[in-house]
Amino acid sequence: MIYAFEFKTKTLSLDITVSDKYVEEIRIKNSDSKPFNYKDDIRLLSENDCSRLRHLSNLINLLDNYFSRKSTDFCEIPVNFAPYSYFSEGILKTLRNVKYGTTMSYKELARTAGYDERYSRACATALSINKTPIIIPCHRIIYSDGKPGGYSSGGGISLKIRLLAIEQNTNQLIA
Repeated sequence: MIYAFEFKTKTLSLDITVSDKYVEEIRIKNSDSKPFNYKDDIRLLSENDCSRLRHLSNLINLLDNYFSRKSTDFCEIPVNFAPYSYFSEGILKTLRNVKYGTTMSYKELARTAGYDERYSRACATALSINKTPIIIPCHRIIYSDGKPGGYSSGGGISLKIRLLAIEQNTNQLIA
């Protein structure tokens, strides 16, 4: 069974879909986003229902902490890696270890994952298909020159900068 829950902050919302075992997807919505149309076989959960699924309940607590600017580690949240290729799975699993408040270049990500830095563009492609942003923190990967680079999750580069600002505890409005 697939379940859906909408997590809201003051300025954005996250459509979270989970199975009984994994977080399947997080869609970041903002004012420009189209409504997410749930399939008939997806059960919408209320906040009270979330406690039945431990991984969703844990995720919601961690997201509350994250958007309250508290150092947060999502590594214990189970994510479904089945949809990804071997390469993308390896890159995304490596990315999970990039700690809150730190950044890494695409080249560094490639090297850390065991590839030559020439794989940096392939790493960017793997990040572009990340179904669980924030849990797998693709916003922490930047260009070697310090520029933010791209961000394919809802909100684009401006949201990437805002997420990085949360982690640097600067005064960018996000919550």
